[in-house]
Amino acid sequence: MSPAPAIPLSIQRLIPLFAWLLLVASTGATSAAKIENVTFATNFIAKSHESKVQVQAKLYLPDAPKFPLAAMIISPSSGGVLEAREIYYASELANAGIAALVIDSFASRGLTKSSHDQTLLGVWQSGNDAVAGLRWLIADGRFNPDRIGVMGVSKGGVVAMRTTFDLWRRAMRYSDVAFAAHVPISPDCGHVFRSVRTNGAPMFLMLGEKDDSVSTPWCVEYAQTLRAAGHTNIEVKVYKGAQHGWEAIGPKPLFDAKAQNHSRCRALIEDDGSFTAPDGTKFAAGGWNAWAQQTCRTLGTYCCGGTADLKRQATADMIAFLRKNGF
Repeated sequence: MSPAPAIPLSIQRLIPLFAWLLLVASTGATSAAKIENVTFATNFIAKSHESKVQVQAKLYLPDAPKFPLAAMIISPSSGGVLEAREIYYASELANAGIAALVIDSFASRGLTKSSHDQTLLGVWQSGNDAVAGLRWLIADGRFNPDRIGVMGVSKGGVVAMRTTFDLWRRAMRYSDVAFAAHVPISPDCGHVFRSVRTNGAPMFLMLGEKDDSVSTPWCVEYAQTLRAAGHTNIEVKVYKGAQHGWEAIGPKPLFDAKAQNHSRCRALIEDDGSFTAPDGTKFAAGGWNAWAQQTCRTLGTYCCGGTADLKRQATADMIAFLRKNGF
């Protein structure tokens, strides 16, 4: 019997990648969701650094919806709208009977991602898109206006976290409406509001133990500060061994040498929008990027490398949190 032919080295090197792609595909959501393409104007604020944009989004509905539905708005991470992350969560929510509006803040502006240059799309812009999505869902009539929440990973997680604060609600002029739940996943807690006044809606802060893109300890500390100020319905879970972007499953974390890393950048956002650094340095609202570049920004982050078990558990935890709060 002749020996099996040797596998060329070039092919051998690709085998782990093929295995990883198969694993990701095999653990994605299987959804019978109905999908609608929708557009709406962003929450335009005159004299701000936002422009009039028609927001592109996809609405995921359960296969047999019973209206009015609860809904979650999904704000995108710096990597853009991805199958393994935003689309996965939307499909899982639809499977659970909850509508999901996936907002593509990047495609709406001719972009794909901002992980290598965060100035391309700020959380202010993404936040205005999320607020516009809230108003669109309320006006549509198929959704319970008292059961519309917001979630997101990384940049989207910052949007999911900040939209509960009175400061942002006033600045974005949506004090007449409110999100009913907030699910920030791996958000940046390095620059946060000094004011701790919120709309009081429940929040589930989902964090990775080994996240080197953001500071998990700062997020835990921030949650403790908010609880001490009376926002007692904040839940926090730190997932053991989880990296940033754990939704992407693979044999090991992936390193992006060009990704901007702000995990060492810390400052308080004052009520007027200016910043105060830990050393007392103060700078204007538009000075964040220059300050970070000079003092704390680094390049290179790890992400992904999650497991199917971790992804299933985190998703189940999120659904359980929403169920507990009437979704």
